[in-house]
This record gives sequence, structure tokens and C-alpha cells, in this order.
Amino acid sequence: MSKLLTVYDDKEPLNNVVSELTLDVDEVFYVYHHDVSLNNFANIEAVVKRYKDIPVRFIQLHDDEKQLKELLDENPNMIIDVGGAKYLSLLLFQLAQSGNNEMIYYDDEENVIKDYRDHKVSHREVIRLTIEDVLKLRGGEIRDYMHHSVSDPKSKETIIRLVEENMENYSAFIKYMSKVNSLVNGADYVGNNTYLLNEEAIRLIKTDVAYKNIADLFRIEEDRIIFKTRKLKEMVCVSGAFLENYLYIRLTESGYFDDVKMSAVIDFADDKYNHPVRCEIDCLIIRNNHLLFVSCKSSKADTEALNEIYVHNTRFGNALSQPVLCVCEELDRKYPSIYAKGEELNIYLVDKSSFIDQIVSDVFLSILEGRYVYDTLP
Repeated sequence: MSKLLTVYDDKEPLNNVVSELTLDVDEVFYVYHHDVSLNNFANIEAVVKRYKDIPVRFIQLHDDEKQLKELLDENPNMIIDVGGAKYLSLLLFQLAQSGNNEMIYYDDEENVIKDYRDHKVSHREVIRLTIEDVLKLRGGEIRDYMHHSVSDPKSKETIIRLVEENMENYSAFIKYMSKVNSLVNGADYVGNNTYLLNEEAIRLIKTDVAYKNIADLFRIEEDRIIFKTRKLKEMVCVSGAFLENYLYIRLTESGYFDDVKMSAVIDFADDKYNHPVRCEIDCLIIRNNHLLFVSCKSSKADTEALNEIYVHNTRFGNALSQPVLCVCEELDRKYPSIYAKGEELNIYLVDKSSFIDQIVSDVFLSILEGRYVYDTLP
């Protein structure tokens, strides 16, 4: 029976599961010093059990050297994970180095497992965690979705056309959607995605300069406005959902990413609370354990938007995760101070040029692969 002995890491959650799930082991021992919330251990065990039906044991040490020696003596072929940068990892290394135990560590910069003695890669392909796994390790759980992604081909085709044809002046498009919504809201519904409008409402819709760029979102026939699909009519009520859905469609269809989730509502209440503690993240993207937390803004971005996505990454992320702000404005030209602050905070900035001059899915891939380059500020 192959067993793994590691030190519980309260700072970097990846160190608690990557080696455990990549190596072929039948049992895992975690050792730790100070009191730890049982929720943290339950979250680790839940992620491990999702992939392997193996015993997971958490041992609090009161006499470090004695208890570690007993564990090593009782399990002479124990694999030792010395990846955690803390006292217990150093002591474990000291006690194990004279034996024949295999000693490994997870290199989070390269996302590989290495042999400690020769520093050569022993496992290049490590476990690929899901978005749910990464959130779970930090006490978060997706409870719902604020906006559900579009699935029917007709709506998807229209969303792509709408966003791409209006990207030059996306704020005007969003204002127009709000205008259409206000005019249709309260109008008589006659079935088949059709609403009756008075002459003035139709005039206001048709004379707006944005009317020529609505693709086939809706059509006007006499005193009626007819939406292409029910889903598209619902999106007019929540205009921010156009950008979120566009990103979701382009990112999922690219095939670059392990998973993409849109408009996720995350509950992160711990055992201190009887009520949910929740936040919404517009887009989550994962590839080979690198998770991006994305905030989408249709027009202007501000300091609050930067701070919010920075905090989300800090709260739920890990060494491989990154925050991203996605804005349909030329952020470096229009709001250089916001752009500069984002760069200083290591927040990746996907703005208008990322949609017009590049393929947006390639921009996100460049972030995950470390090839992203910030724009030069004027």
C-alpha cells in the first residue's frame, strides 16, 4: 500500500490536493500544528474524494519529532511531500532525508511535481482541478447563476453579431438596449415574442442611430415589435448579459479551456454564519489549474471594479489564479489612471482592442500561458 505524508498548508490550497490526486497513493496523512477549522479539512476531503476513494487523515502534532518519527517508522515506504514552506515541512524533510523515502514537492510555478533530491520532474501531467474544486478548497461553492448562458443556435448567432458589430461604440448599444426595454416594458404581449407598441414608441426605436446595428435581434412590423427568440427578449432586460454571453460563447467554442462558467453566484459562508454570504463573478475560466476570475463591464470601469475582482481572486484563488477586468472601452486611452492601477495590482485588462484587433479567446489564452503584454500608456 502506497501512502503519502504531507503538511497541511493553510496559505496555498493547491499544496493540499495536487500531489495527493496526481500520485498513485492509497492513503494520505496531513499533519498540522495549530487549531484549524474543521470546514477546511472537510473541503480538502471533499475534493480528494471526488477523484479517489481513499482514507484521508488529519493529525494534529503536539510532540513534533516523536509523532513524525512514529509515522515514518510505522510506514517505511511512505512518500514524503516537503512542498510546504514552513517549519513542519523542514522538520519532516530532516527526519526523512536519511531514509529511502521518496521525497517530492509540487512546483506551482511550473504546475508539475518534482523529486526533491534531484529536482527533476517526476510528474509532468498533474491532476486538472475543476472550477468547483478550486473554489471548494477556499470555502466557496457555486449555488446558482445570476444569468444563464444562451444555448440555442439562433440566439448565439445573434449575440455574436450584436457584440461584434457594435464594439466600436458599445456604450451606445447598451443605452439603446435600455431604451428599447423601457419602451417594451408594460406593452401588451400578443404571443410569439411579439409586443404591441404605439406610434411614438416605434418612432423612438426606429430613429435611434443604433437601430441600424441591431442585426436580427428584433423586427418592426406595423404596430408590433417581434423579437427573434424569447431568450433575446429577456436579455434586452439585462443588457450586461450580452457581453457575458458573448464571452461565454467565444471562450467555450475555442476549445482552449477546461471549463468556463458565466455569472456564478458563490456562497462562502463558514460555520460562523447561519445565513448565506454570497457574491457574483461574471466569468470563471480554468485551464490546467490556472483559474481566471473575470469581471465584465460594458462601458466605463472604475477603481471599485478593480478592487472587487482583486478581492475575489484573493479570497477564492491560489498561486495559479489571476484577476481579469474586461471592458468594452479603450481603457488605456480613455481611462489611463484606471489602466495603470490595474497593471500595478497585476489585474489583466481585456479592453476594446482585445475584441477589435485580436480574437478575444486568444487574449485569455495568452494570460493563462504567460504571454500577455500590457498596452503602453500614452
